[in-house]
Amino acid sequence: MKNTCFRVLGFVFLSAVMVTVQAAPQAKIIERGYYNFIDETERLASPLISSGYVKRGEAELVKDTQRIPLEMGRLFGFRFRISGIDKNIGVIPLELVVVHPEMKKSDGSSSSGYRYNIHLKLTNGMVEDQIGYSINEDFEMVEGDWQFEFLFMNKTLLKQAFTTYLQDK
Repeated sequence: MKNTCFRVLGFVFLSAVMVTVQAAPQAKIIERGYYNFIDETERLASPLISSGYVKRGEAELVKDTQRIPLEMGRLFGFRFRISGIDKNIGVIPLELVVVHPEMKKSDGSSSSGYRYNIHLKLTNGMVEDQIGYSINEDFEMVEGDWQFEFLFMNKTLLKQAFTTYLQDK
């Protein structure tokens, strides 16, 4: 009886591990660098972001790089693909964590990053999307290291680093 019980528990444990491994998503960065918006953008309030808003619109890659020259209106970030998820699952919950050089805002406050939860819609167990940051305010023109990190179930799924720098005049 004890032997059978241990075998059943062992089978249940191994089955759970196999399901977890099969359901673990894989992520890949497709491109990274700075972009230009190619059509009209939409400005949306987003209090969690350092600038307080985001711009949404279609963008095309200008240069594939991790070194980003600072310029007003500069959009930088990356496109990525997440796959390997059960085709019956419709959404993947992620946490985006962004760390950036300290920014001193005009209201006297400062920011060195932000984090928020997002839910990406899946099609056939995968999603292709993009994330980035647009420099639109004087206080955002700071040199230094940026890191974008997507967490899935509190574990790093995808990470991309950039370095912003002031251009020589």
